[in-house]
Amino acid sequence: MTEEKPRLKNIYRKSIAMDLIKMGNNLNHTMRNKHNSKYQVFVFHDNEKLIEDLLYITRRNRMNKR
Repeated sequence: MTEEKPRLKNIYRKSIAMDLIKMGNNLNHTMRNKHNSKYQVFVFHDNEKLIEDLLYITRRNRMNKR
């Protein structure tokens, strides 16, 4: 039997990654951005809670820009 690898989600904006961590999402690892090595990419496990929290952060940021 083959075990399925956990799905991962890359987050490129540090402020969003920090919000996700504060909301209880687990950071899997970080890595250098391939296109610009001075930036980091934050990698999270892709699950239902992560998606819900990303939607919440996106809506909140849109409301704050108005």
